[in-house]
Amino acid sequence: MATAVTSTVSFPSSKSASLPSRTSIISPERISFKKVPLHYRDVSVGGRVVSVRAQVTTEAPAKKVEKESKKMEEGVVVNKYKPKEPYVGRCLLNTKITADDAPGETWHMVFSTEGEVPYREGQSIGVIADGIDKNGKPHKLRLYSIASSALGDFGDSKTVSLCVKRLVYTNDKGEIVKGVCSNFLCDLKPGADVKITGPVGKEMLMPKDPNATIIMLATGTGIAPFRSFCGKCSLRSMMTTRLME
Repeated sequence: MATAVTSTVSFPSSKSASLPSRTSIISPERISFKKVPLHYRDVSVGGRVVSVRAQVTTEAPAKKVEKESKKMEEGVVVNKYKPKEPYVGRCLLNTKITADDAPGETWHMVFSTEGEVPYREGQSIGVIADGIDKNGKPHKLRLYSIASSALGDFGDSKTVSLCVKRLVYTNDKGEIVKGVCSNFLCDLKPGADVKITGPVGKEMLMPKDPNATIIMLATGTGIAPFRSFCGKCSLRSMMTTRLME
């Protein structure tokens, strides 16, 4: 922080003119000052006594501008359902959306929530697969990005959709390993129960401005939240068209 020192030297004689004021910028470690606005001192200059007045001022640092966080955004529900008390939904639809010759399987699935799991585009939900792990304990939840708009695929705000890739790979021992939750989800049949937690996440929500430009980049099933965004943009477009008719 720079410090400005202004000094004025004046002679007691009426005929002598005051010397011009001079302002210098010096580093704070080279000066010391008290909490007194003005300092007076008589000094001798060329055999004459003069009065020196000095004033030290400091420039306060600019206040840090706090970044507005979406974590404080109102109306966004998080962690309504926890792992110990998940919401039990029902699988309504489960469809493979990749071709038979594609390198891997990706499925789009729709679960009923009856409006009990309110969410926003860009959030995620947790899914707890049925069964137990190798230690005899219930499986831990896995998070999946929501792939539907807040109104759901059916437009009634009573469903939530996911876009899941089936995880299957061969380990170093030559053994085929299947992902616990992805295979559980991809194998779900309509009517089956599914344990849901959340929703979670507030940092990847869509802009409030309906005219904002959105650039979406994703690979693989990273496209899931953008399917949600596109769903909302499509709804906005339909509503705007109807209002203009």
